[in-house]
Amino acid sequence: MFVRERSTAMRTKAFSLVLMLFLLVLITAMGGKGGGFERAPRVDKSFSVIVTDVSGNKISGEKFSCEGRLHFSGHLGMASVTVPFDRIAEVKIGEKKEKKVKVVVRLKEGGEAAFEMDADSRCYGEAAFGSFMLTLDEIKSIAFK
Repeated sequence: MFVRERSTAMRTKAFSLVLMLFLLVLITAMGGKGGGFERAPRVDKSFSVIVTDVSGNKISGEKFSCEGRLHFSGHLGMASVTVPFDRIAEVKIGEKKEKKVKVVVRLKEGGEAAFEMDADSRCYGEAAFGSFMLTLDEIKSIAFK
């Protein structure tokens, strides 16, 4: 009789543990929408761009931002670099190497600046069809209108 009670108690504990693990997985899975996004971040100033992705598709949009900011930030050697969008005419983005991409910025007043940025930095905008988002390693170029 003692063995039967012990066996039932173990089953109850095992069932409780499995139930708690199932509920934990269910609750954590209810988080977001699977990595998607609903709209581009709100920005104070609207920058119109034509974004060309690495497959050659072009998206014409406005309210462009990078990580929700109105500038590109990266590194040139040991220095931190920030280039505001209002100074940029065009951006060319190189291939991903060790989680970084080389960014070459052609300035409106002439000259260029080259630096590295995180390849997974997200760029957002609003197009005629709705919002768009691309990571830097998915972008070939950005022309500011």
